[in-house]
Amino acid sequence: MVETQHLFMSLLIRKRYPPMVPCDISMSNLSAALQDVNLLYLDGYSHEMALSVGKQADLMKIPILVDAEPERTKTELEHLLDLSSYIVCSGKFPEKWTSISCIPSALLEILVQYPRARFVIATLGENGCMMLERIEDDSGIDAVDIGNVAESLRLKVHKDDNLPTCVSSKFMRLSGRGHGTIHGRLLIGTAEKIPAPELVDTTGCGDAFIGAVLYGRRLL
Repeated sequence: MVETQHLFMSLLIRKRYPPMVPCDISMSNLSAALQDVNLLYLDGYSHEMALSVGKQADLMKIPILVDAEPERTKTELEHLLDLSSYIVCSGKFPEKWTSISCIPSALLEILVQYPRARFVIATLGENGCMMLERIEDDSGIDAVDIGNVAESLRLKVHKDDNLPTCVSSKFMRLSGRGHGTIHGRLLIGTAEKIPAPELVDTTGCGDAFIGAVLYGRRLL
């Protein structure tokens, strides 16, 4: 349903059948289904089944992208995030998960908590998105505060551009003022500026973003 005055969207789901559970499919059939899979996407719905598929994919060395939906319980999400190779979340999730109000520092804390994850992306609505990417590096260079890095990147963004752009830091050791350190880079992506009269319905925006991330990961 779309509320046309403020352009809010609500999705109503009516469950007619019991959700799929792990015992509905044998491990041999699940392994066969995953045989040619290059990347697995999980959003946490039907948690038991998602976790079962995720564990099998992990055994088969298949990378996993987790959409960290805030509607999931902390325990449910923890199990999925432990398996994650990549994480995508909303702009409100990092603070809710880490109790850190600074989004860049919260993203860093998430990567510290889940050392298997290569990157985490927070979507920021009309402000675009922010991504923190990790690389393996043992260099002993001094750490730079990630909040300062984020501020310097924001100054590089051309706010008058209507088309989306991306600015990136160099790969460096990043710290979060007591929240650990990683070696990686921070990226800020802007969103296309769409005139209000042309904005009718945001249904599927999140799905389209996830699809773009999955496609981009496929090209790496």
